[in-house]
Amino acid sequence: MKKIILLALTALMMVGCFNKKNPDGTYTTKEQRTYIIDSCEYIGYLGFGNGDVLAHKGNCRFCKERRQKELEELVIKLKEK
Repeated sequence: MKKIILLALTALMMVGCFNKKNPDGTYTTKEQRTYIIDSCEYIGYLGFGNGDVLAHKGNCRFCKERRQKELEELVIKLKEK
């Protein structure tokens, strides 16, 4: 009986962990999806009653590039003064 339970848990762990890339550029797991809106990445959590809940990832490459450009502009402006 213990071996059957262990086998079932192992099978569930192997099946439950997957990421699938959709044609529109989003990634799908069982509960969440990654959306690209205005060149920023957002995580959409499914199934909270009122539809998706979007949250900014905070580590997307687009925002990193924008932040780097802002810092470079700030350094240039500070050097001018």
